[in-house]
Amino acid sequence: MDIVAMLEDHLAFIERFYASAAEPFETIKRKIERREMPFVPRHEPGDYDGYEYQHEFNEASACLRILGYCSLSLAVKALHDYLRQFIMRERSVVKAEELGPILKCFKGRGWFEKYIHFLEQRTRFNWVDSPVTRDRIEQINLSRNDVIHDPDIESTWPTQSEDHFRKYPVSRFAEDWELAMVTPNGGNPEFPLRLNVTRDRLAEAISDIRSFCAFVEKQRTQW
Repeated sequence: MDIVAMLEDHLAFIERFYASAAEPFETIKRKIERREMPFVPRHEPGDYDGYEYQHEFNEASACLRILGYCSLSLAVKALHDYLRQFIMRERSVVKAEELGPILKCFKGRGWFEKYIHFLEQRTRFNWVDSPVTRDRIEQINLSRNDVIHDPDIESTWPTQSEDHFRKYPVSRFAEDWELAMVTPNGGNPEFPLRLNVTRDRLAEAISDIRSFCAFVEKQRTQW
C-alpha cells in the first residue's frame, strides 16, 4: 500500500475542495469592495451610517473562515492517517486497534506527541534534519483542536486555547492585523488571539504536511 500516494490524494482533494467552495464567497467580497452588481450602492454618500453591504461582507468572511477550519481539520486527519499507517507498517501491524499496546510505552498527551516519540526512538527521525520545524507541524494540529473544542457558543471565530498560547504565543494562524494592533511595537501578545485559516495559510499548512511526511517516509526501517 502506497501511503504517500494516498496522502497526496487526500491533500490534493482538500486543495480542490477549498478552491471550489471558497470561490462564491470570495466573489461576494470582491464585488462589494468594487461596488459591482448586485452590490451597487443605493444611498448617496453621507446618507448611510457604515458600509451598505456590511452584513453580506461579514457573512461571506465568516463562511470563508468556517471553510478554512473544515479544510484544516481534513488536513490534520490526512497527517494523522499517514503517521498511523507509517507506524503500522514499521511494526507490521494490520489493524489500527493493535497500535494501543505499541504506543503505550511512549509519553505524550495526544496522538501527535506519541507518534513523534515513536519516530524519534524507533527510526532515524530527527527534527534537526526535518525540512519543517516542529512548531509549524504541531501548530497545525493544535489549531485544529482549538477550532473543534472552542467553548464560545456565541462566536464562529475561535480563539487560540490557553495551552496553545503558552506554548506558541504567536500562532501561525493569528490575524496579522489583530497581532499588529495588540503588539504595535512587536513582541508577543499578552492574551490568546483569534484564529483564521485563510487560503494562503491553508496552502502553507498543506505544503508543510507534504514536506514533513516526505521526510518521515525516508526514515522508515521496514521496506
